[in-house]
Amino acid sequence: MTAMYEFEDDPTGEPATAVDSGRQVEADAAGGEDRPLYFPNAEQWVQNWLLPHYRRKLIGGRRWDPQWWRYEEAGTILEALWESWEQMRWEDAMTAVAWYRDYFWPVMDRLTAEDGPFWDYDPPRSDQVPAQWEATPSPPGWF
Repeated sequence: MTAMYEFEDDPTGEPATAVDSGRQVEADAAGGEDRPLYFPNAEQWVQNWLLPHYRRKLIGGRRWDPQWWRYEEAGTILEALWESWEQMRWEDAMTAVAWYRDYFWPVMDRLTAEDGPFWDYDPPRSDQVPAQWEATPSPPGWF
């Protein structure tokens, strides 16, 4: 998998500006505003937003592999979910609620389902709800 965007650091501490092939991300067609990415790639979004916001017990067949990026299906769908989140965050609260209902919960429930892409991953079981699922950093240049 390759990242669709590169990321430029902003020394002011503001969210970095995403660039696509060396130019700043296109301005929003409706408002003419720049809409920089908040996270540089799907991996950063998964570790810093998704996992803290989607906490479930890994019981009843639910699966999650800390090396989620090794699964083509999981990597592709999580990258698409991240991109949809990047678009949604510029909208109103109703759009956010609809995004959770229509995309986030159904996709994550399906992704971690017993017959989802992690079907053969069988970590040790525990009755404790983890603070956050583990995620192993991807190799350099993966995204």
